[in-house]
Amino acid sequence: MSNLVEILIASIWDVRIGVALAIVYGLRPTIALAISTLASTAVIIPAFGLFRDLLSPHNPYLPSVSTLVYRKTTKHRHLIEKYGYWGIMFSIAIPLPGTGPWVGALVAALLQLDFVKSSMALAIGIMLAGLISMGITEGITSLIPFLSQGHLQPAGL
Repeated sequence: MSNLVEILIASIWDVRIGVALAIVYGLRPTIALAISTLASTAVIIPAFGLFRDLLSPHNPYLPSVSTLVYRKTTKHRHLIEKYGYWGIMFSIAIPLPGTGPWVGALVAALLQLDFVKSSMALAIGIMLAGLISMGITEGITSLIPFLSQGHLQPAGL
């Protein structure tokens, strides 16, 4: 049970971590992907809505912060408009530092993008990130027994 809690917490932080952790704990890759994707999506989409409300230029509680954020993000809006929701989706799916579901949700919220379209882009990006992580983790874990048996020895030894 504690492993499941750890997997869920890791998935909320980032789906890629959750998938890798679940596979290392012995779950089948498809189950790991399903649990991690659902956990991440279940938190990210409501967080996107919250970010959107908090960072709205019409927020009466944080007027100076939300106005500043709105001005800064509208300067670069042309980049998002150029790549659209595909840009949000792929920024989540690419396994690089500084990308992921939380960043994608924050960018979509800052630019006040359509909730339904952004939610779909977030969910698909999370699924793609999980699939990529599943493939990488499966590849690495399948090499461990091979490497530990000494199959890859330097030439001449």
